[in-house]
Amino acid sequence: MPLLTWITPCPPAPIMALLERFGRIRRLRAGECIFGPNDRFDALVLLTKGLGGRVFGSLYNQPGSAIALSVPGRIIGGNHCFFSGRPGVGQYFLLTEGEALYVPRKQILSELREDVALFECFAAFLDMLFQGDRLGFGAIALLPAKSRLLLWALTWGFIFGELETVGGEERLVFEPMLPVSLLSRVVSANPSQVKRDLTALRRSGELVRTGAGASVRSASLDAVWQWLREAEEPAAAFRRPMEWRGFVRRYPKTAL
Repeated sequence: MPLLTWITPCPPAPIMALLERFGRIRRLRAGECIFGPNDRFDALVLLTKGLGGRVFGSLYNQPGSAIALSVPGRIIGGNHCFFSGRPGVGQYFLLTEGEALYVPRKQILSELREDVALFECFAAFLDMLFQGDRLGFGAIALLPAKSRLLLWALTWGFIFGELETVGGEERLVFEPMLPVSLLSRVVSANPSQVKRDLTALRRSGELVRTGAGASVRSASLDAVWQWLREAEEPAAAFRRPMEWRGFVRRYPKTAL
């Protein structure tokens, strides 16, 4: 599956089995941090319920900073500097009430030392986590706000949406739609700019609100998919395909 921006990829089956075997579930309140201000990042943490956020720097002194999102079944924290044990840079917290699976770093390392194939699988998974974040940083640095909104819609639609024919045209339909206050942090743009761009997208028919969700004209997402493709290594073994629509149907869905 291709990597997406602002959302981490699903753990491969062997990694998921490892996490479920040794992890413990912890309930978390909205606003509660995965790691407290005096906690070491000594566990790999998988979100199992709710919606989480990941910010660069410290949540305690950057309340309005840019944010990446975590949805159920994805890593929300503990992967940064996993092998080196060096100080992490970032903070991870719950935007809603939820639950997370905490797996001790020492236990994972012990299992990896005994199984070369599992180690290689885990290392490749960490690569994908870093690369997904790197694509997000690249989008923030290089794309205008409206394109970042469309890129978010593509990512969100992969996870929470389906392709449907509406009024004779193909659209990516998804639910829920994020509030402007959160969406502006995801795409790292001023809320006023986000409101203007959303209005422009609605007026052009590219974006349509549908109750708690929304739909986006599929053709409007082709350019940002092409940007992702061109941003990546052109001779890579796992080259991003020209077409994205087939992946929407195959991508693992989740629910908040």
